[in-house]
Amino acid sequence: MASNSLVYSNARVKSLENGFLSQDKISRMVFSESLEEAVRVLLESGYGNGTIAEAYDFETILSAEDAKVSEFMAESTVPKMGLETFLMKNDYHNAKAFVKAKYMHNQEDISYMLAPKGLVDIEDLKTFIFNDNYSTLSPIMAEALSEIDSKRVMGDKSPRTIDVILDKAMYKDICKVLKSAKAPSMVKYHQANIDFSNISNFIRYKNIGFDLKQYEQDFIEGGDISLATFKALYDQPIDTLLEKLRYTKYSQVAETINPKDLVPFETAWDNYLIGIFKQDRYDVFSVAPLAGYYVAKKIEIKVVRMILILIKNKIDVNIIKQRLRDYYA
Repeated sequence: MASNSLVYSNARVKSLENGFLSQDKISRMVFSESLEEAVRVLLESGYGNGTIAEAYDFETILSAEDAKVSEFMAESTVPKMGLETFLMKNDYHNAKAFVKAKYMHNQEDISYMLAPKGLVDIEDLKTFIFNDNYSTLSPIMAEALSEIDSKRVMGDKSPRTIDVILDKAMYKDICKVLKSAKAPSMVKYHQANIDFSNISNFIRYKNIGFDLKQYEQDFIEGGDISLATFKALYDQPIDTLLEKLRYTKYSQVAETINPKDLVPFETAWDNYLIGIFKQDRYDVFSVAPLAGYYVAKKIEIKVVRMILILIKNKIDVNIIKQRLRDYYA
């Protein structure tokens, strides 16, 4: 039954891929003379499921498109394939927003900060967090939320603490699900995401002067590169890490790393993640077509948001072009 559902979902993906923005449309956006012109390209492409908004309210259109993609993933997820891990990310993102709102005693509408519904209903998640009732959430998320509460009582009021604890818990939860998943590509995807996060933090922390203890506390488990590897290199120049990465499966990504400008690395990071599924995108008996569509669409939305923000702020077109990702379709 699960196999049949996967084949059906992958068949649906083939038609949905026609909705990707073409290279021509992306170029039209990049070279638009105004924000209004760039947003018009989106609306003409059916972006946002028919949502109408003023150009300067483009987030409404992007949020609607994001919700549409998440709804499709929720409808298409089949057991034992690890696809639900994509939706778990939405839950953890929303948990961060609600925890911060709870401690800031923020009664304002924070819907603009939220990701689409994940595995947990958004209003239910809000109620659980505001009432300190975590019993029906995943044990790992519940433990993380309780840890945040305890740290708050002890005087740690940093929003960064909330982000770090929930990020580490999210990947712990994801790795737990993937242990029983029959989809090596999903494991490879999340391992790479963890490794790239740890590499990014390594460079950022050294640049701002954080010590090894801080890096150890924030290190995310579950990747392919061990904490021991990073610890051994932490007191050495950043170039030592980059040289080591050139002999790993991340060699092409490592070549893009500039410690003073991580934008090229972040672009290569997204391209690597898309590439994990791209090579098997026509295998209807695997998760690759479905997962690849979801990942590519999420990255497309991120890139479109970046383009519109840069256009809004009148940033040079060459800087925008440097931030574009590989074309999936």
